[in-house]
Amino acid sequence: MKKLLLFPVLIASFCCSQTDKKLNEDPVFLPYASIKNLEYGYLEVPADRRTQSTKTIKLAYMVLKASNGNSKKDPLVYLQGGPGGSTLFMANFWQNHPLREDRDIVLMDQRGTGASDAVCSNFGSELIQILAQDLSPEAEYEETLKRLEKCRAQAKASGVSFEAFNSRENAADFESLRKKLGYGKWNLFGGSYGSRLGLTMLRDFPESVRSAILFSVFAPETDLYASFTSNFKRSLFKVFNQCKKDPSCNGRYPDLKNRYLKSLERLNKQPITFDYQGSAFVLNVQDVLLMTHQILYQRTRIGQIPAFVLALETGDDEILGQALTPTVITSSAINVPMYLSVMAFEELPFNGASDFVEDLDKNPEFPTGPAFFNSDTKIMTQWHRSRATAEENEPVSSDIPTLLFNGSLDPITPTANAKGAAKHLKNSYFFEFENEGHSLFNSCFFQICRDFLDQPADKPAAACASEPFKINWQ
Repeated sequence: MKKLLLFPVLIASFCCSQTDKKLNEDPVFLPYASIKNLEYGYLEVPADRRTQSTKTIKLAYMVLKASNGNSKKDPLVYLQGGPGGSTLFMANFWQNHPLREDRDIVLMDQRGTGASDAVCSNFGSELIQILAQDLSPEAEYEETLKRLEKCRAQAKASGVSFEAFNSRENAADFESLRKKLGYGKWNLFGGSYGSRLGLTMLRDFPESVRSAILFSVFAPETDLYASFTSNFKRSLFKVFNQCKKDPSCNGRYPDLKNRYLKSLERLNKQPITFDYQGSAFVLNVQDVLLMTHQILYQRTRIGQIPAFVLALETGDDEILGQALTPTVITSSAINVPMYLSVMAFEELPFNGASDFVEDLDKNPEFPTGPAFFNSDTKIMTQWHRSRATAEENEPVSSDIPTLLFNGSLDPITPTANAKGAAKHLKNSYFFEFENEGHSLFNSCFFQICRDFLDQPADKPAAACASEPFKINWQ
């Protein structure tokens, strides 16, 4: 494989304790001032390694040093999902985590996200404003595109290269960070898009990786839009079936699937309006599908689906507002320009709008697709023109020890993704959590991860994963 030319121009990082004056003066790191044994700084990297330009961007990073100051174990680098999710805020999650006891935890906002030269960071709130209106899918597309044009003009004025927001560049950024921090090898930990980034790092920089933990797998060969609605329906209908088999749930919410589908039919003809945080939100069918899709991401929220279906029938403002919250959180956490840039480069050459429509047509129960996903492929075609070569759609082969996880109810990255990737990872172990969604941060997950990190050559004990997780119906 031809190596990309690298122009790593690095600025000096600074290492500080929680009382360091510089930490308290930098607004990026100020929220983490109470975390002990914290190192942080900025990494300066080429804005676009494909060119000979000397333009650089700054990436913000933090290292939560191992609680055991004498630990010599290889660190864990966290690879955020999205694409477009910020990372540094996860420091609070990792601060007292057991995996930090004997390993450094490395965090870095990926290019175009968070504190790493992000643009249009608040666009997620504009998406919610668009959803709150009673617009058709086509009108939502037009309104989203119009607002994004303003964002693109702002980015162009500041010299941002959206073409360079992709997994290959991200992987090279992390390799520069590894060298800067002086680590020989490290362990990868990435979920969703972070798993694709992790696989790209296994491919491009295998000599730097001791082991990899990848979950909710979104592999390079995954064609997201070709089975988007089918994956969503599979997950949702499994939940309906789980409720039907549970006497308590079925007793309170009988015939749940048909009631949900009838609600979609009604909303397709006549949206309903409810109060959300003091403002009117017009709920139409594509909004409901997006909300349902987001609820399915976490097992702790999956149990809310029966009450959500009832609220669609009764117009309960409180329950509808609770159901909307996951969508609002996700929209605010994702940098939309970065998301569009990565997906335009890595997905659009291999699957796009026609694939999405073809799959939607196979699922006539849904009159349309979820809001935003209905139109994001069309927006991508106009976002930038750079497209990946075939390599970015091929499975990654590696003999580096790799641990793979998936949830049986994951609506967007089904178990088939992880099983497919495992075929090309010679020293991999796969575990599926029954009744888990897209987010897998449970105690069993971390127990298996810790065993694996200590002995990556051996299959970790996983008795805790043998029984289905309980869905707490509400």
